[in-house]
Amino acid sequence: MRQTPVIRRRTLLGAATAAVGLCVLPAFSQSAKPLRLVVPYPPGGAVDATARLLSEKLPATLQGRAVIVDNRPGAGGNIAAALVARSDADGSSVLVTSNNHTINLALYQKPGYALEEFVPIAQLGVTGFVIVAHPSTNFKTLRDLLDAARAKPNSISFGTGGSGHPAHLATEMLKERAKVSMQHVPYKGSGPLTADLLGGQLPVGVISVVAAQPFVASGQLIGLGVTTKERWPDLPKVPTVEESGFPGYEYSGWIGLLGRVGMPEADVAALEKQLLAIVATEEARSRLYKQGIVVAPKGRTEFKAAIAHDATVNRELVKAAGVRVD
Repeated sequence: MRQTPVIRRRTLLGAATAAVGLCVLPAFSQSAKPLRLVVPYPPGGAVDATARLLSEKLPATLQGRAVIVDNRPGAGGNIAAALVARSDADGSSVLVTSNNHTINLALYQKPGYALEEFVPIAQLGVTGFVIVAHPSTNFKTLRDLLDAARAKPNSISFGTGGSGHPAHLATEMLKERAKVSMQHVPYKGSGPLTADLLGGQLPVGVISVVAAQPFVASGQLIGLGVTTKERWPDLPKVPTVEESGFPGYEYSGWIGLLGRVGMPEADVAALEKQLLAIVATEEARSRLYKQGIVVAPKGRTEFKAAIAHDATVNRELVKAAGVRVD
């Protein structure tokens, strides 16, 4: 089952200098309104960092038009999505979001929006997760964990950032492929989860690569496998789940921009080209990578197909996990 691919490290350092200069890209249609980048999460984190970068770089192509970041957290991202879905169809409000956008359609009984209410503009990057274990478990490899789980079903607990969190669904995909049963422990955020992992109160967790990296490097946690297609550049010794015996396994998070359906075609095309040019620069690649994002650009046509596939995959995983929010 294919998810959004992770770019190899050489791609990170590759053809950025070949990008089209921002100054020659088409401009937006004239509008007195600022361009509002609506973010479904509070300040801080990968999606917000992406929006902040764009708010710095986009004005140079918008003939002086202001660009603002509007954080609208709540309901797992549904508040922000519904806000853009109900906004004016003039291209003045766009959603900077992640694959929670497709997960929530299956997770929530009433998410407040539909996939068809949005027009994909561009995917900018991807994120990944690491399956980690406390050293006291004596798990050295992913196979060690799965063998133990198979020997004693439901005897091993694993934590994620919450029910329906991408890390949760990534683990549900692994459980299904490996035919094992483990107990899910949902946490409210990565902070408490990481603290319990480091303290040994929780044996296994699935956390973001950026959160895991320093603790795996120091030996405080054991990296068993990354969920992305390729090994993560800063965790070169941690194999992928696919390498650990599960051909075709991949679960990556994406970050991209969506507009409200009805957004002027010229504005969609212009913004798509501007976004892809921005993330082709070495500065953008470096800044995003520090937030745990590997630049993996997709234009609107390819992004639309990826979102549709993502929605199907996540619908199946949410159903298999048996989670639902009324």
